[in-house]
Amino acid sequence: MNLSKSNYQTHIYFISLIAIHYLVSIICVGQIIVEPHDMLDTTVVINHIVSKIYKGDIESLNYFLSGEIKWYYLDQLFYPTNILHYVLNDKLFYFTNDILKKLFAYFSFYLLAKSLCISRFNSALGGILYSTLVLHKMNMGLAIPFLPYILYLLLNKDILNKKHYFFLFLIGLNSSLIHDIFAFIFLIPLSFLLNNKKKNLRIYLQIFSIIFVSSILSNIHLVIGPVLSDPIHREAFNLAGNAWGAENDIILPFLEVFKNFFTHVNPKSALFIFYIPLVSLTALTFILSLFSKQKNIRLILFFIIFILILKSVVDHSIIDSILIGIFDILKGYNFQRLGKIIPLALTLLFVLSISNLKYKNLKKLLYFVSFLSILSIQLKTPLPVIGHYFLKKNMHVEKFEETKKSFFEKKYIQFFKIIFDKKSYSVMKTDINNSRTFDGYFKFDDYAFIRNIVKKSRVMSVGLDPMVAVMNDIRVIDGYHNIYPLNYKIRFRKIIERELEKNIELKNYYDNWGNRVYAFYTDKNNIMLNFQSAKTLGANYVISKFPIENNDLKIVCYKCNNSNQLYLYKIL
Repeated sequence: MNLSKSNYQTHIYFISLIAIHYLVSIICVGQIIVEPHDMLDTTVVINHIVSKIYKGDIESLNYFLSGEIKWYYLDQLFYPTNILHYVLNDKLFYFTNDILKKLFAYFSFYLLAKSLCISRFNSALGGILYSTLVLHKMNMGLAIPFLPYILYLLLNKDILNKKHYFFLFLIGLNSSLIHDIFAFIFLIPLSFLLNNKKKNLRIYLQIFSIIFVSSILSNIHLVIGPVLSDPIHREAFNLAGNAWGAENDIILPFLEVFKNFFTHVNPKSALFIFYIPLVSLTALTFILSLFSKQKNIRLILFFIIFILILKSVVDHSIIDSILIGIFDILKGYNFQRLGKIIPLALTLLFVLSISNLKYKNLKKLLYFVSFLSILSIQLKTPLPVIGHYFLKKNMHVEKFEETKKSFFEKKYIQFFKIIFDKKSYSVMKTDINNSRTFDGYFKFDDYAFIRNIVKKSRVMSVGLDPMVAVMNDIRVIDGYHNIYPLNYKIRFRKIIERELEKNIELKNYYDNWGNRVYAFYTDKNNIMLNFQSAKTLGANYVISKFPIENNDLKIVCYKCNNSNQLYLYKIL
């Protein structure tokens, strides 16, 4: 892409919006605050083991789940991006990956939008919006960041050159066909809707042949391995009975899917305040599209509605009745992933709508809400953490509890009244030590202390993420895995059986889903875990976030390494 000076300035301006999340964190905390869910608690740790494998330590795979995780269970084992492990440590690998994917998503969409004759400014705005919308959908490969680029090729190229072949092959090799197959497939109807001229269908065959063949090359082990080995835990999935599954009500899944499309997050969540601008932007874009006379805008709108209807169908328990016979293996597949195309379609709908809008005041409002949405989502991870630690260290205890209560009850007026009242504060300290940074989450110094005690013995974690132990090269019997043996799930259940019987939500989660093989509990003052069963799975020690009184446990270190949230016990 040939960048003129004005192009360069536009990109610098919009890319700086991506950097806000990092800058705010570094200024306030000294480190970057990150979102642990599905990243630090699984992907980063698996990449740590992959890194060790690439450097010749094949035995490191045995750190997981009593050594029952096989190499063909690891999603990203054969991604070419793993070459970076040779020159980057775990932390740099994570952040390099994170930044590159955001930049790829931005430039990929910018290229697509420009090809649709959208102005440079609106194209860049669309790029940063798309990059923001897919923040938590890019943890698995390069498919989502490069979806706009593939659509760009479908719309604008009749012949592919060597550069296109190279990029498509690289994208496929670094993509999860299991996670992103629907996103790829739905690019086909989306491209037909946007294309106003006759298209050589051969280009579709070329593009998707390259992507699917290369993706199969780097993912085939995930299919062949589990099929040829013992049954995996996904074969016991019951999507209609898990946390997001639906009952036999026909209307409920439909309403839920549409509600989630407009709200983007559970409205009952305390963090919903950060999504309010995006909710407003989605609603405004949808309304404007309904009244638009532009054919391509209406077609994209209908496309989104079709995907939402399709999502509601697969969200219904009827899907279990359809998947029978040879399709029974698909019962372990999360069909909600077909919605991964929606961020691209929604961003296209936005940039086309704002580009064709004639009312200046309404256009200004849309610009304002879009920028506010981007900033709000970028800051939703660091601000609550920074706010929590700042307020906790500086407020009177009773005022801090009032603040926390009003925030979680979404009484935002009362919340802001308290935090802006000078009388609420006793001191003004700014030092922050939290567990939402990379180093803080993995507690390298504290776990090094424990590793020196347990050596090569296995541990089980209570009240702590067990994958933190693996990240610190400690062998475990618990963890978070997309694929593991069904037999292991059944055996581990004996450890948590009594806890599951007194908590129906945990029982439904573990029995019907169960990716998290955790030592679940309900009341830390009344732990009913079977530690002897943990010992039969290979655990000799228990790492706990709090003191545990149990005849099967002997204290090894109390507040290990002077940490108030680390206790080590030996199983007798």
